[in-house]
Amino acid sequence: MTMNLVWVVSLLLAALAMVPAAAHLLELPNKIRLTGKEYLTVQRLYRGWALAGIVVAAALLSTLVLLFMVRDWPTAFALAWVAFLCIAGTQVVFWTFTYPVNRMTANWTFLPGDWSELRKRWEYSHAASAVLNLVALVALIVCMFWTNDVRSLDIDAARHGYAGAANWPGQNERDYGKAYDADRRADSARYI
Repeated sequence: MTMNLVWVVSLLLAALAMVPAAAHLLELPNKIRLTGKEYLTVQRLYRGWALAGIVVAAALLSTLVLLFMVRDWPTAFALAWVAFLCIAGTQVVFWTFTYPVNRMTANWTFLPGDWSELRKRWEYSHAASAVLNLVALVALIVCMFWTNDVRSLDIDAARHGYAGAANWPGQNERDYGKAYDADRRADSARYI
């Protein structure tokens, strides 16, 4: 599997994992004020959303593969590790806070006596997951840009015969277009 494919898959899955959590976060200010009856009605919209767990599991797996692929580059590894921990953190939040509320309310089919406290716990746990998903996505994006810059510098250094230039698996000059190479040389020349 090439590094570029892993990047695309990891970024796509991290973004898709963020979609439901971000939806919860954006609707929180309006939902937190609903009456019990209104809240039960609105909660019916989430039937079938459990399938989003497949995306989260796939995001964890792809980020784990990415961790393995960038393990020799400390900055990239640290950023990928942050992304992995944040995605894993969403699962800790879900199983610690959200899932127990789902069980106590039978997936919001009835309101127990302390329903307003359970609603806060449910809503704020989803908000926390949205923030964790956002941090994971940003970490992956920064990691990708940082790694691509390092890879480009390594390719440029190898082209000029520098002995310490790293060889990235599956990467060589033909992997980058001529226009891209020309832009990189121009950028490198500005800093020399």
